Amino acid sequence: MSLRTNHNRYMIRARRFCAECGEITEQTAASCRYDTPPAAAVPPVLVKRIEWLCGACGGYNEEIKQTIAPTDKASLMKRLLSISDDYDVLGFTLSSEPNVISIKIRLPDFDMSELRAIQSKQRETGFITVGELMKVQRAGYKQPIAVPPKPQPRDVATLRKRERQRVFSGDPRPY
Repeated sequence: MSLRTNHNRYMIRARRFCAECGEITEQTAASCRYDTPPAAAVPPVLVKRIEWLCGACGGYNEEIKQTIAPTDKASLMKRLLSISDDYDVLGFTLSSEPNVISIKIRLPDFDMSELRAIQSKQRETGFITVGELMKVQRAGYKQPIAVPPKPQPRDVATLRKRERQRVFSGDPRPY
């Protein structure tokens, strides 16, 4: 199965059995919807409907599954695991016990924004001072080009919020 994304749209392709062809073929998911079931269930469930189109014969098949709605603990764990996507951290350890979630975050003892400024200065002007090179090397990078880019969140809502903040703070738009 492969997954290709384009902003908030995605395409799922998989090799599945087609009832019309009678064999395993390449199929594409045309849509995926989540609905609530007609009757309430414990634990809460969602009905997942995926429409598949066969690449060989053009046949249509709808797959219906019931999935358990994510719990607060699962949502919190997902958010904690995405911390490194949103912030500059050297690493973290996450452990979970029955009623306790423990997280240790290792933060850098240097300013990543300053290192990125040195990196962009080298790209623009072609040189940096010895003091700036020493700062980069004390941070553990051999050259300014080795400094990693600022992490970008995968959450579309967060990206839009940041874009709105940039628009109203006066920074130029990226396009």
